[in-house]
Amino acid sequence: MKIFKENNLIAERYILGPIQVNTYLVYEENAKDAILVDPGSKSEELSKRIKELNFDKITIFLTHGHGDHIAGVEYIRSLFPNAKVAISIEDSGLLSDPEENLSYFIDEEVTIKQAEITIKDGDTFKTGSHIGIARHVPGHTRGGMALIFDEMLFSGDTLFCESVGRSDFPGGNGIILVKAIKEKLLTLTDRIVLPGHGPETTIDREKNENPFLNEDAFWEM
Repeated sequence: MKIFKENNLIAERYILGPIQVNTYLVYEENAKDAILVDPGSKSEELSKRIKELNFDKITIFLTHGHGDHIAGVEYIRSLFPNAKVAISIEDSGLLSDPEENLSYFIDEEVTIKQAEITIKDGDTFKTGSHIGIARHVPGHTRGGMALIFDEMLFSGDTLFCESVGRSDFPGGNGIILVKAIKEKLLTLTDRIVLPGHGPETTIDREKNENPFLNEDAFWEM
């Protein structure tokens, strides 16, 4: 587990599941509400930590509906009945379909109950006094969402350290993905980027060093 802290906003990163998903427990220090981003698998370490912090409210924010990012949802729900799941309407159908969420192809069929919250572009999610804004960033999936705080960006499988998400899955489109990243993420002021896989990065680093976002990069539909 690695901890990121900026202006009293804390993100604890847990690397979970066979595809090593970055799961983030996000909370303001001493707050009673938390956001859990993309629980990728069962984790006793994570559940023990949530119990230790004794939150009154937990929102499970799903950046998209692929199986590797949702596999731990029912485990969290079973332990914390107050937890509510949030996902975009475009990706909501993936939750109950192992072929659509691709878990069928990695020998772990994942299905979960439908979400309690439908995320729309511009919706807000809070912990303590910190407010995160959801932004629709399609292209990896139709309903990909990023969660943007002043201090941190949780980019899911859209923007990675010097890379971008795959667009060859059903619902993916490389041109749409890069356009959305440029318009909705790279326009932000510099801050830490916490992606769905791999190491952290920053907005400025990706503006300057990401080859997939270069003007000369070529994308096909």
